[in-house]
Amino acid sequence: MISLTILCKPSFAKKDHGQGAGIPVLKTIWDLFDLSLLFFQSGIRNHSGTPAWLLAFAYICGLINHVDSANQNAKFSTKVPFLRQLLSGEIISQSAFSRFLSKPFQWLWFSLGRLARLQENSDSRLTDGDIILDDTKVEHPHGKKIPFLCWLFDSSDKRHVWCINLVSTLSVLKNGLEYPMLWRFWGKASQENEKQTKLDLAKQMLLEVRQVNNARLWIAMDRWFLCKKFLKWLMDERFDWVTKAKRNTVLFSKIYDPVLGKEHYVKLNPKQLLREVYPRIRVLGKGSVLSIPDIYIKIPFETLTRKGKPITRQRFLPIAAIAATYEKQATEGSVILLEEEYPATFKDAYLLISNRVDAPEEAATANARRWRIEVFYRMAKQNLGLTSCYARA
Repeated sequence: MISLTILCKPSFAKKDHGQGAGIPVLKTIWDLFDLSLLFFQSGIRNHSGTPAWLLAFAYICGLINHVDSANQNAKFSTKVPFLRQLLSGEIISQSAFSRFLSKPFQWLWFSLGRLARLQENSDSRLTDGDIILDDTKVEHPHGKKIPFLCWLFDSSDKRHVWCINLVSTLSVLKNGLEYPMLWRFWGKASQENEKQTKLDLAKQMLLEVRQVNNARLWIAMDRWFLCKKFLKWLMDERFDWVTKAKRNTVLFSKIYDPVLGKEHYVKLNPKQLLREVYPRIRVLGKGSVLSIPDIYIKIPFETLTRKGKPITRQRFLPIAAIAATYEKQATEGSVILLEEEYPATFKDAYLLISNRVDAPEEAATANARRWRIEVFYRMAKQNLGLTSCYARA
């Protein structure tokens, strides 16, 4: 006998779809932001007798359909009816795709123009959304002579890899929309005047964001970016930040000394702080967060002495300290890191810190959104040819 639950469920016909499903939707979005014109304005016009925007669009369609090489992408563009119609019968060869991806076009100008277009649309504009700042290593074992590749240690895989070191920003809006923003490739430089740190690259990207958007934005970042001068720079540029505290992060608590009759600051170790609040957060259960009041860090600031000489002093900044719990990973203890790079943890709890002492819940939510960047990184690692072309630019 058929149950009433099954009878009440709607029945939908299972429709099969061929290759290229969803490409018309992508073309609609492409036209919404007028990216074809943006290619022309950025000086990326024709290549191998085909409009550059059409080459890029066809290649992106292949990437979305998990095509893993330029050769396979050339075959894909001849099979899909929508692309055949768009190309008017032209055939894009494997060499055309390869030479297009390796030619040094002004991709940076294009990415800045794309970001500006996104800020003109109400659905994609950064208002109360987040910018996610992070870096990852994209392995490239076969490119031996590409100048921006180098040997680096990947702590997630626990091995040295010949790779591209990608520093990037990704927006995650509260309406659910996500899109990659800007990126830079960090490399080892032999000349002292050519050296740039990842923090320098991050500042460049965020200043470029400020050229097209002045909203107050979140920077949810990995603990590698936990540098006090960088944190101060973010606040000066009206960015809010949140990150995990490291094991060696020095925190302070303000207490009243009855002997001296005044308040003073006492050093506090993050692990010690987690140990003190752990009984309370354990009662709340897995995935919970607990705000810890009256926690401070020292932030440097530039000032002048009485004689007018510049000097760097320290001042105490109140911060939001948020204890949170997580599910332990089986391999977590085997990851090889420098001692000072380990996160501050106690049992299954870790500590978040943020400048938004008035909004600890919002800081915790922003940090949770940071992990959405892993989707973008997986795409970058799978589609190394496209990221390589951006790196050359």
